Amino acid sequence: MTTRTATDSDLPVLVELDGHVSSLDLTDIVKSGRVMVAEVEGAVVGLLRWGLFWDQVPFMNLLWVVPESRGQGVGTALVEAWEQAQRAAGHAMVLTSTVSAESAQHLYRRLGYVDSGVLLLPDEPAELIFRKPLIE
Repeated sequence: MTTRTATDSDLPVLVELDGHVSSLDLTDIVKSGRVMVAEVEGAVVGLLRWGLFWDQVPFMNLLWVVPESRGQGVGTALVEAWEQAQRAAGHAMVLTSTVSAESAQHLYRRLGYVDSGVLLLPDEPAELIFRKPLIE
């Protein structure tokens, strides 16, 4: 498995896998270098999309692994590659969140993320906020 920054040639599969943003927005996000992919034998099996919270703190917006590849270290590889890139860019901390009913919270905690708050929206499950220091 390899991880890398997504390119325009990845857009067809990214549009298929990421139903949370429009294809136009996804094109802009890829051009800004804010999508990473994991590949196995040339096929994209996972993606990580991120932005900046408060315009300065890297925030992982989406971690997605195709169902057939879950439990094989794809998500861990993507998160670790992303953290390394953020550390190299001089960021001291990263953030992410997940809905309280999703199992991703256990992955984040295993990778050293710390619970840092909860966002409560009407008629929605609790959104757990996580942070991880990159520089000790």
